[in-house]
Amino acid sequence: MRDVVLSALLAVQVASMAFGQAAAGQAPARKRVAVLDFDNATVQSTMIFFQSNTGALGKAAADLLVTQLVKDESCSVIERKELDKVLAEQNLSNSDRTDPLTAAKIGRVLGVDTVILGSITRFERDDKTKGSGAAAGMNPFGGHSMTRKHDITGVVQISARLVSPDTAEILGVAQGNGEVFQKNVKVNLADQAAVYRAAGMNTSNDPLMGEALDKAVVQLAKELEQNLPKVPPRQMLIDGLVADLSSSGKLILNVGSRNGVKGGERLQVWRPGKPVRDPATGKILRYDDTLLGEAVVTGVEDISSEAAYTGSEVPKSGDKVKSIPKQP
Repeated sequence: MRDVVLSALLAVQVASMAFGQAAAGQAPARKRVAVLDFDNATVQSTMIFFQSNTGALGKAAADLLVTQLVKDESCSVIERKELDKVLAEQNLSNSDRTDPLTAAKIGRVLGVDTVILGSITRFERDDKTKGSGAAAGMNPFGGHSMTRKHDITGVVQISARLVSPDTAEILGVAQGNGEVFQKNVKVNLADQAAVYRAAGMNTSNDPLMGEALDKAVVQLAKELEQNLPKVPPRQMLIDGLVADLSSSGKLILNVGSRNGVKGGERLQVWRPGKPVRDPATGKILRYDDTLLGEAVVTGVEDISSEAAYTGSEVPKSGDKVKSIPKQP
């Protein structure tokens, strides 16, 4: 009878484990991503106004991509205000953000699995006036007609890269293309704004180019979503400092939820030692640090945390806190 009961309990445990594994397989954790403003890599043969405001165009493309990714629920996207906060703290300019090494640094601070860098590689508006004589604007009774017909094509092409926060390696690439064609569009010469659009001089505010951009972003998002499962999940390793000791004797750390710190997490506390240098090159090989003890995280905020400490010596500001190495 006892053996029957044990067998039944074992079967329940196995079934429970199988159910948990199946559930985990059905709902894998979504990747966390950050989308930086796109840069403008287009080459234009004629001067158009949007080139003087490429930052706005790149931001618009990035915002559209964020909206599409959130809509598709394919990943978890860092909020814009959180990203802007980190960029301001790191004192980064627009040009710095396009560099994979800088993007990787931003990704590590945000604790994301990957950073999306994008470029607008094509943004063109082709306008053809149709016919000649009266059809092209000549009034048969003399003078000029106030309207003309145009065939207008708008083409937008965007490329993107998935960058590893740990190595700055490109984990995947994607491309989106959008094209819109309008036939026999009547342009009134009295409408100065329409004339500028027809001349290709204000394409950044043109509904036709906006529609082409939307199409390109939708296709880009689909290709990125196909690459996201290939992005390896990051193992968040805590590497921070003791900032202070609270009145209750707990450690105040300069790392928080943004760095992956979680309540109940155990960390090691180290006293920094002298650097050990390579006698041949002078390069620092390691630091001769001393392990003081361990700390258990009791409270977490955005960029800081609190931990209860146990060890041989009282820590001080500047001591290191690190994740406990996993045993092989």
